[in-house]
Amino acid sequence: MAAKKVVVKSKASTDTKSKTTKKPEKKIIHSKPEINIKKRPRAALEPRPKRIKVRKTTLNPVHPIASQSGTVLTFGNGDCGQLGLGEDKPERKKPFPIQELVDQNIVDIASGGLHSIALTKEGKLWSWGCNDQKALGRAGDEYVPMHVEQGDSKFIKVECGDSVSVALTSDGYVYSWGTFRSSDGIMGYSKDVKIQDTPTLIKELSKEFVIDLAAGVDHVLALTTAGTVYCWGNGQQYQLGRKILGRHKLNCLLPAKLGLKNIVSIGAGAYHSFAIDKKGVLYSWGLNNFGQCGAPSSDLDGEPIVEKPTKVDELKDRKIVKVSGGEHHSLAMDDQGNLFSFGRSDSSQTGLPESLILAANAENGENSKENSENSPVTKSMVPSPTMIPDIPKIIDFAVGSNHNLAISEDKKLLSWGYGEMLQCGNGEEEDVKTPTIVTGKNIDGKSIIKVSAGGQHSVLLVQ
Repeated sequence: MAAKKVVVKSKASTDTKSKTTKKPEKKIIHSKPEINIKKRPRAALEPRPKRIKVRKTTLNPVHPIASQSGTVLTFGNGDCGQLGLGEDKPERKKPFPIQELVDQNIVDIASGGLHSIALTKEGKLWSWGCNDQKALGRAGDEYVPMHVEQGDSKFIKVECGDSVSVALTSDGYVYSWGTFRSSDGIMGYSKDVKIQDTPTLIKELSKEFVIDLAAGVDHVLALTTAGTVYCWGNGQQYQLGRKILGRHKLNCLLPAKLGLKNIVSIGAGAYHSFAIDKKGVLYSWGLNNFGQCGAPSSDLDGEPIVEKPTKVDELKDRKIVKVSGGEHHSLAMDDQGNLFSFGRSDSSQTGLPESLILAANAENGENSKENSENSPVTKSMVPSPTMIPDIPKIIDFAVGSNHNLAISEDKKLLSWGYGEMLQCGNGEEEDVKTPTIVTGKNIDGKSIIKVSAGGQHSVLLVQ
């Protein structure tokens, strides 16, 4: 997704719909009493590798599944089913409940470009939205949530990319489905599988105890109890933290360990990645064409790139506890509940006052220029992490492609950024310049528990 803002109102990928398959009829064999028939042994399911016991000295604890359940609300554009409200409701100006999930004890939510997944208290998954590359992990209706078949696995975390989804079990295993894409089209799910239609164990991580996941558009990060980070997927913009040679491109589909230690948290933007160490130091790498990495970059193949994990020096005096990114912008939160934003700002993605954005542009020489039609063109960007002023203490946030959602200390919802698809929830088809409280009959007087932001839609968990 390049410098020019592209609004996608329909499915960009191939229009291949998932088809339900009819179950074969059972064959009943009647054995004659005088004939001794030997029964064939039942084929056993492939066992998961033996789990390595987690030592008490490991850096990162194993987090239990969230216990606080709530009502799932959505708003924004839903022409690909990403609102989960049915085919006859292509948009919602304000937060609106998904009826199919009302009695499902939902405790967590995740959104990709055009799909979302909800996690129940019992560790089950419900998915809805675009399923062209099987990101839903199931067949059936795309416009309403449906259960994802997962056997006896109990999931505690789920993350969504554009065409790929990943989930983490309570015993540290990672499952995934869908596929990865590159600038050339579909890369594949693995070397042997083009598109994976149901949740499948990632065996390469089975010897590690994974405790967290993060997903960009087409890449994934995994964090272990030992504080190490694995990355896989598309690495064309160095979002995997390593150089990718064209002839070995498919090797990127296998998880590989980064040279980072003592990591306690991870995050991802569309084409860039983050890690936070135990001292609260932030590292970034990947595409940096709008300063979304917050670190110095090199010019590689005509694009500004941060080649490998690099400290974000502008935040060296802050203890960062959470970080995430959108298409070309990023947000980081410190232990005091302050939010820092950096990257693309032409649709108010950073949430900074215009005076700070103009000052950042002037400092970096990004002044208005004339294009061939003699109209002004400005590359609006804030390449250094800058604190968003005049907002309440923040306890959590989510970053969409070009908009953001945040939860204040008193459990109110704030939104800002690109809003022409109604994804900011304020009821208006326009950008929201700075973090603004969102109101509505379905959230007034209630507590916001979780927030998730997709490409053109948003999802809330409220109580």
